Amino acid sequence: MKYKKTQPVISYQDFYNLAESATSFKSLTGEFYDVISIDDSTMNFVRKSSGEQWKMDLKGVHQAYLELNDFQTANFNPYVPRTHSPALGLLLYLGLLTNVD
Repeated sequence: MKYKKTQPVISYQDFYNLAESATSFKSLTGEFYDVISIDDSTMNFVRKSSGEQWKMDLKGVHQAYLELNDFQTANFNPYVPRTHSPALGLLLYLGLLTNVD
């Protein structure tokens, strides 16, 4: 799938404010996540299907959003290790990416 940025120059503070409003979201693969909390720049969430808790660096997600043009999950690796699919899912949930396929 190809995606287009809806706010290509969003500031970290504006991104953070959007992310802060998320209570749940789903990954590209359809996994559902519930947001537990956001501490500083770390989003803590739980995968509903397994109960496993995860942490994701919102600064890394924001940086990936600004720098990437190809939003394949593997391209998130330098920005957010181990949470590639949730990072993409969060960007889609927040409306920062739209599908252009």
